[in-house]
Amino acid sequence: MEFNMTLYEFKKVVFEEAELNGFSEYEIYYSSENSLVIDVFECEIEKYIVSATYGLSFRGLYNGKMGYAYTEILDETNVHFLINSAKENALVIEKKDKEFIYGGDDKYIKFEGFDEKLSKADLSEKIKLAFDLEIEAKKQDGSVIRVESEIEEGENCIQIINSKGLNLSFKSNIIFGFVEAVVKDGKGMNTDYAIKSSKSLDGIDAKSIAKKAVNGALSYKGAKTVRSGKYRIALKNDTAANLLQTFSGIFSADNAQNGMSLLKGKLGKYIGSKSVTIMDDPLLKGGINSRPFDAEGVATYTKEVVKDGELKTFLHNLRTSSKEGVKNTGNASKSTYSSPVEIAPSNFYFKPGKKNYEEILNVLGNGILITELEGLHSGANPMSGDFSLAAKGLLIKDGSVERPVKQITVSGNFYELLKNIEELCSDIEFGFPLGRGCFGSPTIIVKELSIAGE
Repeated sequence: MEFNMTLYEFKKVVFEEAELNGFSEYEIYYSSENSLVIDVFECEIEKYIVSATYGLSFRGLYNGKMGYAYTEILDETNVHFLINSAKENALVIEKKDKEFIYGGDDKYIKFEGFDEKLSKADLSEKIKLAFDLEIEAKKQDGSVIRVESEIEEGENCIQIINSKGLNLSFKSNIIFGFVEAVVKDGKGMNTDYAIKSSKSLDGIDAKSIAKKAVNGALSYKGAKTVRSGKYRIALKNDTAANLLQTFSGIFSADNAQNGMSLLKGKLGKYIGSKSVTIMDDPLLKGGINSRPFDAEGVATYTKEVVKDGELKTFLHNLRTSSKEGVKNTGNASKSTYSSPVEIAPSNFYFKPGKKNYEEILNVLGNGILITELEGLHSGANPMSGDFSLAAKGLLIKDGSVERPVKQITVSGNFYELLKNIEELCSDIEFGFPLGRGCFGSPTIIVKELSIAGE
């Protein structure tokens, strides 16, 4: 981004121009992101990327319609283009829903999402950690034939300033360690991966991440299919988190209001078993997507979206909450600085239970532990809730692993799955944030799902 002017100098000129052009209310949203990716393969750095992206969007109410425009250049000569683009955008909008520029809340939670020690850590430490991930994976077993390891670090800064006196900002950072391991299995191969996020370098334990990835790949050795039928099922924590992410849109108020969620009209009703509580926690300590305010400047708070099976709230922004006359949940989101305001969860997860992993397998008794799902983008219908997905897992007999399972397809419906969850483990795990929101889950027991095998 070209900083010919400071953000506040640019804001002053933009706001003056917006006023002159008839905008009644207006706002700028500034975002900056720095990222580092170190990819190691066969004891060499295969990928090394340092990037920085910056951008500013303007939105304002013109004749009652919200117009948007964005720029990457803070320059006075660019102001007219920005305001004129937003005006033209507002003139072609046909949506009748009322939109808002927010004046702010009385109180915002003190946010501590940025770790200075991580930010200032020497690059050599991060490179060493990427190599350690590969080294530790290769140490785990002689059948490991291929390892790819990666360290990814990100820093993000958000600032919102508007004509109603709102001026908010926060910074956050995070680091990820990733290992993918391939092991030899006769004439074939098995693959698995492990990922860990942390606010510090110390939180990325190379040995434990590598061990998890390799043990996962080894667990599939000698895998074969099972007979088709209905089985008692356990969904491993990361697998359940991926499924929750796929169907998270059903909890969006915007989707419900537009008839794109079958949860429409279900507020206050039981949509899951008594075991199911789903949280949205933007204030989660160490959370990947934690934040003190949303993309409209609304203060965030921890909420139970589903409590003991009952749907307590949808996720709202200012527009959807006003439309229904309900409390705003602080879930306005912009996937990038140039995006319009939409709705997305923050740290969204199934609330864990109290039993450990071994106890949960005993609860499962006889069934299949699903450890991997494939085709979530093509084999799942986020609106109907139906899914039919290629899967791998472990056959469980009397609470213990009997053998690995592959070449199966698991089918069901997410709405029905929520009703058939019997128990949740204590082993909650969050996945890598793909798109908007971060999703987590413990291992969960499902009464029954259909398995297609032989």
